[in-house]
Amino acid sequence: FFYYRTKYIFLVVKYNYFLYNINNVFVEVNFLKKELAKIKLFQNLDKEALNELANIAKIKEYKKGDLLYSDREKIHTIYFVIEGVASLYKPNPDNTKKVVFLFGAGDVLNEVIIYENTTLLSCEFLAPTKLLEIDREDFVKVLEKSYLLAKGVIESLIYKNRVMSHQIKNTSNSITVDRQIALKLYKLARDFGIETDLGTEINFDLSITYLSEILGAKRETVSRQVKVLSELGLIKVVRKRFTIPNQNTLLDYFHGTYQN
Repeated sequence: FFYYRTKYIFLVVKYNYFLYNINNVFVEVNFLKKELAKIKLFQNLDKEALNELANIAKIKEYKKGDLLYSDREKIHTIYFVIEGVASLYKPNPDNTKKVVFLFGAGDVLNEVIIYENTTLLSCEFLAPTKLLEIDREDFVKVLEKSYLLAKGVIESLIYKNRVMSHQIKNTSNSITVDRQIALKLYKLARDFGIETDLGTEINFDLSITYLSEILGAKRETVSRQVKVLSELGLIKVVRKRFTIPNQNTLLDYFHGTYQN
């Protein structure tokens, strides 16, 4: 009797443990589906594709200043930003950087590795950041079955090429540094801004040095022109935090239609 009673208890415990694990998997998959819905690339996918992605995705958090990967590094993971700010840049021989992209919530960082698993840029975080991560080979398997996902990846790559073309145009010698700063801060306020009593605050620390690396201009020149824009009341800078009192006025300055 004792033997059968012990065996029965063991089976009950084992069954409850099985149910507990099944429930945990169900809860985790549902949670991942909600996180997937925050990524622009996944917002038009059908349920089947979303279910497959939820089963292969994982979440990881990073601190401000963490390096995710380096230029020309071989990696096997595709990264998507759930929250935070990621900077993609090309290291220069003199230890400075040429910042190419700043990505925030909803963006994919490195879909280019679908075609070749070697990175073209380095990636670091300008704020605490939460990423959704998917193994490259697993992602490609879903990609091969989902037209909408493949279409989204192509559109993302085209968009990034377009952004790079605009950057080349806007950093040309025909556009003065003060106007370059005005346009860049306008875009950062639009993409990363939070509303405050003083205007739209860019929601991460941005030093003059980093702003100069984004613009590809000398730090001393950027510092002088930031001071000019501050004196005009177009921007406010307090402890590496930029606030734009009126975004349209800053855009007018870039277009040359601003009147003091």
